[in-house]
Amino acid sequence: MAAPMGPLTRARKAADPDDYNRVVEEKMKQSGMTRDAAEREYNDYLEQPPEYYAISQKERYYRKMGYKNSREGRIAEAEKEGRGDEVRAEIERVEKEGQFKAFGVLGLFVVVFLGLREVYLSDPENFITGIL
Repeated sequence: MAAPMGPLTRARKAADPDDYNRVVEEKMKQSGMTRDAAEREYNDYLEQPPEYYAISQKERYYRKMGYKNSREGRIAEAEKEGRGDEVRAEIERVEKEGQFKAFGVLGLFVVVFLGLREVYLSDPENFITGIL
């Protein structure tokens, strides 16, 4: 069964099939994978932005090690080295920072929506004239 291909992978393979095959064969040699598994992993790499690919690889790595997810795996591995509290605090800091940013963006959208709503309600006939 052939590995699934998205539009970016198809374009890359059509543009330079020799390079695509070279990368897949190299991955097979390095990792001892089947061709199907190597193609699937390379296709994932081509279709995803680099940071998402790295995150998915990290998730796979920790799941293979028997952890539920990468967060649990990072903490458990750091505890083996005696750095569990430090890593746990760093993960919590990053998560809180992400939540703060998300709520900030949501708050901004709510304020913009309410502002536009007030402008519309004050004069619905002339709201965004010239755009439509």
